[in-house]
Amino acid sequence: MKSVKNGVFSAVFAAFLMVIIALAPGSSVAADNGPLPADQDMAMGDAKAPITVIEYASMTCPHCAQFHNTYLPEIKKKYIDTGKVRLIFREFPLDRAAYQASILARCSGADRFFPYINILFTQQSNWSRAKDQKAELAKLGQMGGVSISDFDACLADKKLGDGILQTRKYGQEKHEINSTPSFVIDGKTHAGGMDLEAFSKVVDPLLN
Repeated sequence: MKSVKNGVFSAVFAAFLMVIIALAPGSSVAADNGPLPADQDMAMGDAKAPITVIEYASMTCPHCAQFHNTYLPEIKKKYIDTGKVRLIFREFPLDRAAYQASILARCSGADRFFPYINILFTQQSNWSRAKDQKAELAKLGQMGGVSISDFDACLADKKLGDGILQTRKYGQEKHEINSTPSFVIDGKTHAGGMDLEAFSKVVDPLLN
């Protein structure tokens, strides 16, 4: 009975994942645009927005998941969707599982990057606590169209992996990042998660 329930859950979740990816702006489930270079910033919002916010996050960080799952939707609605803020997401893996999850998101391609980030944070408590974290990540990849062989190839891609680690090093040296999540706003680094109120307190004076 347990295996049947697990099978039903997997099928439902796979369908849910595909819908999220399909509904993402500019996305295409069938698109095969290859892994994203690690030096290519992924961003939400208008490139001409008056304020650019850089987020450094680790995929296994609970506070990062809380920001993305709880606070970011409100921030996106008020600031990003209205053209006031552009949010750049940069990987800052704190452990091997976070590094592998970052590889998976990059491996999915530009159209599916943020949908994968969302799913990885939503399901963080499941895959990050698994005995075989890589296997659980591979399952999530398959559900969204990244085959095991593609995932393995991306994990073996030294240029991609070194690039993600270089992004982390840059954050440490340039922005003095030592914990996640951290946000760089107007050249200043703010450590810790931000709800809408905290975000507004920093951003609103810059808009006025």
